[in-house]
Amino acid sequence: MEQKNSISGIYIGLLGLVTLACGLADIFVWAGITSGFQVGILEIAGDDFFRWAWGGFIMVCAGLFMLAGSRNALSLQQFGKVTLGAVLVWVIGGTDIFARLCENIPAGEEAPEFFNSFSGFIGGFAPPYPPAVILLPFTLVILYLLYMRAYDTD
Repeated sequence: MEQKNSISGIYIGLLGLVTLACGLADIFVWAGITSGFQVGILEIAGDDFFRWAWGGFIMVCAGLFMLAGSRNALSLQQFGKVTLGAVLVWVIGGTDIFARLCENIPAGEEAPEFFNSFSGFIGGFAPPYPPAVILLPFTLVILYLLYMRAYDTD
């Protein structure tokens, strides 16, 4: 049990660090401290207060919750912190996916029709993605641990 606990704690700690860094980057880009940037499929750029400043703050909180729960991660109290951090990432990632879905329904301003074509709609889901969407698959490990009830109830 101890080996399983340390491996999961390291994974959750690294995930928390990455989440914290992405949240801080969101806030720094929104504040104008640095310009937006794109690395591979990851893009951090925007001046929307709600998404980048507030969403960045929620990502920072998610990272802090994951980091706080990474030591002895499979005890019930610590796993609750980790799960709360993962839920916060899911909320921001879900709103990012929903925003991308909604902005791809109407056609562009230069198009004569109102609704986008099917290929244009599907093409709107191409990369780059915001950090929360990229972190979603990595938080599924936490969902798996929750489903398997891998945490100690002592």
